[in-house]
Amino acid sequence: MRLLVVEDEPQLRRELVALFERHGYLVDAVETVFDAVEHGMSMAYDCIVLDYMLPDGDGIEALTQLREAGCPTPILMLTVKNDPKDRVFGLNKGADDYLGKPFHPDELLARVGALVRRTPSLSDEEVLTHGKATLRTKSRSLEYDGRTLELTSKEFALMEALMRHKHQLMTRDQLIAKVWGPDAEVADSALDTYIYFLRRKCANIGWKNAIVTVRGRGYALQPEGE
Repeated sequence: MRLLVVEDEPQLRRELVALFERHGYLVDAVETVFDAVEHGMSMAYDCIVLDYMLPDGDGIEALTQLREAGCPTPILMLTVKNDPKDRVFGLNKGADDYLGKPFHPDELLARVGALVRRTPSLSDEEVLTHGKATLRTKSRSLEYDGRTLELTSKEFALMEALMRHKHQLMTRDQLIAKVWGPDAEVADSALDTYIYFLRRKCANIGWKNAIVTVRGRGYALQPEGE
């Protein structure tokens, strides 16, 4: 199951990501209305956890844009605006649930779990392809020319980022933000280690030189057909 967390306060955003990941969710985290709408419309999520107050607008604006664009994903609003009128307004705008701050982590998990259970999964069947390679988001498996490889959570997040931007160079900072989160302080050597592990695993199933190093800039997938 995949979640999108939209929260502009760095510490709380890190805590939410860690909480959901501990309970088996794949989590993307952003902090603005713009990124919430962009991610919500371009990727399949099972639930969006959306903060009310954001630096470039408010959560209601993101909620309205998503619903007007036809986004069917369940959305839970997180907010300090806990007046009944605010809750009714948010629900009428298309929110599926509303949780006031401060909240207990167990209640948040229960509410998200309830939304996910009552909605047909939107992310389970997502498949990314690149030449002979296929990445399945539900099983976190990579297939190449008929051979299958199981990936760890970090390896999967790294390959997913590269597959979603398969015709682009990904800088080190971009990959670290995708794999560890936008606020993570991760040494370049940690990224290099995971790139090494992932390359070696890919080579074991026949995908030689799967990830190309662009010296001084970052990484990219090997061009299709090479």
